[in-house]
Amino acid sequence: MKKTTIKDIAKEANVSIATVSYILNNVKTQSISDETRVKVLKIAQQLKYVTNRTAQSLKIKKTGLIGIILFKEEKQHLWSDLKYAKTIFKLEQLCSELGYHVLFMQIDSMTPSNKIIMERNLDGAFLINVDQDRFSTISNYFGFGVPVFVMDSYIDNSLFHKVLPDFEKSFHLSQRLLGESPQFLVMDSYNNVEFVEFIQQKSNLSEDQIYVSDNTASSMNTFLSQFPDSPGIVMNEFLANEVYNTHKNITAICTCNCSEILRDGMNKIMFDLNDFKEIVRMMDRYIQDVDYVNNEKFFFLSTHS
Repeated sequence: MKKTTIKDIAKEANVSIATVSYILNNVKTQSISDETRVKVLKIAQQLKYVTNRTAQSLKIKKTGLIGIILFKEEKQHLWSDLKYAKTIFKLEQLCSELGYHVLFMQIDSMTPSNKIIMERNLDGAFLINVDQDRFSTISNYFGFGVPVFVMDSYIDNSLFHKVLPDFEKSFHLSQRLLGESPQFLVMDSYNNVEFVEFIQQKSNLSEDQIYVSDNTASSMNTFLSQFPDSPGIVMNEFLANEVYNTHKNITAICTCNCSEILRDGMNKIMFDLNDFKEIVRMMDRYIQDVDYVNNEKFFFLSTHS
């Protein structure tokens, strides 16, 4: 098969060969629009362009740094700081085992700052709970060939890997534990609207049977009052404990990986954090091997009760 050249990329992107070279080599002295930069990088990946091993400016100069970037929500809950604590801990542990240093940062929805990403040469990055708009902006700051995995986010771009809980199996298992079809779903809010819609679709419940938490106890109680003594599903252990005060016949889907905080006797479904081992190894293979390609863009965390 003919090897892709920067001439091929330039032709496809309708830009000059020099422009492609500046972008792929991350030349800072040239004024190139973000739109053109993203367009060229996407085409380079789609055409499976591989830089010359003796002239790789981005992949040879490895820093040994992997970023874990958490996008905070505009409406914080009391338990928001604990929501991803175990996920972050597991990712850091697995990255450290492979010899990487982890740079963890939080990006506030009200005062976002991408400065730290621009200042650090990350070998790879995990983006957690990122919305489509901020993803489009922040992805510009990662150099060509830097693997980016998004978590709890449904990014409509086939170039990036998505790591998601297997909600389809979770909902089937929840119904089995309840012994009947659930009549309502109480779920956590997320920055990524497409991710929320993806969950709602997998639940097979109508819009009026689903409540997305807005951090207001009164509105959740009003919603629940429509389903007295009805079976239901609650995503997020902290929310499940609140719902359990009035509705005992529920199954909790442990999206925070904190099943130990649930009330005794509550049905629960958990995800296997050990699944992250293969995901981190995949990140490592991308970093170490410029020729490595994995066409599978969705990774679903396995579930069990």
